[in-house]
Amino acid sequence: MKNMIIKSFIGITAVLFLSVVAFSQTPKRISFAKSNSLVWEEKFAAGESKDFVFNAKKGQKLSLSFTDDTNQGSMDFGRASAEPNGEPLEMVIVATKDYTFSVTNNGDKAASFRISISLKNPKKNSK
Repeated sequence: MKNMIIKSFIGITAVLFLSVVAFSQTPKRISFAKSNSLVWEEKFAAGESKDFVFNAKKGQKLSLSFTDDTNQGSMDFGRASAEPNGEPLEMVIVATKDYTFSVTNNGDKAASFRISISLKNPKKNSK
């Protein structure tokens, strides 16, 4: 009996672990190779969330926003967030590294969001 309980526990744990792995997502990498500013449209199922990752250098100015016709989406960038159809989230990058943000459709129907991101290099002082 004890052996059967242990085997069942291991089996259930394995199924749960594989479920988490199957549904986890790799963030979509954003490249600024051709431009320092991008706008694109993403389709989201009801309740779906997508992660995006980009590399930024210390001192660059980040501007991040999204347009949501349903007004039920949300965008999170660490502790900061951007409201749908509102002012862009703007900040100066404090460390060179990869940054991740997520966009979520909190509605009960599929929706398309237009995401806008730009990274501007700091202005150099001329002497």
